[in-house]
Amino acid sequence: MRVVKSKTGKEITLLNPAEKSRKYSAELKAGIRATNNHEVKRDKNGKKLTLTKSQRAWRVGYITARKDNAKAYKSNLNKKKFK
Repeated sequence: MRVVKSKTGKEITLLNPAEKSRKYSAELKAGIRATNNHEVKRDKNGKKLTLTKSQRAWRVGYITARKDNAKAYKSNLNKKKFK
């Protein structure tokens, strides 16, 4: 996790891909949205924001793509060792 300042002076928290995957999986499990600082996102009335179908699909796709890339990387490592 890295905190940077924008041009307007606002602090923004950036996540690396592993942290982003963890955040997405936690959001999927809880069914609510969260900030990069692990705080629950709320609307103007203070009600927790839940995930929409498209947000769920995006998060599942991101996690699946990371898993697929990890499997491909590990497979290629095994091929290189036995050459």
